[in-house]
Amino acid sequence: MKALIAVLCIALLIAIKDLPGLYRKHRFKDMVVYIVMLAFGAWFSTIAAQAKETSSPLILIEMIYKPVNNLFSHLFNL
Repeated sequence: MKALIAVLCIALLIAIKDLPGLYRKHRFKDMVVYIVMLAFGAWFSTIAAQAKETSSPLILIEMIYKPVNNLFSHLFNL
């Protein structure tokens, strides 16, 4: 729990430091991208800090590739 709070506090401090400059320059698209990237980074950092077991990204690639492979196998009778 301490790791979660530490990561979120650090992410909040980073946002407090960088976002006002983007707001003053009216760079709203950059702000949205910055917030999304910071949120993903904080999320992955909390998972890493808690030492949770994560599944491999290859599972997602297999889920996408398998139907495509079956389609081509069916179309070309391989």
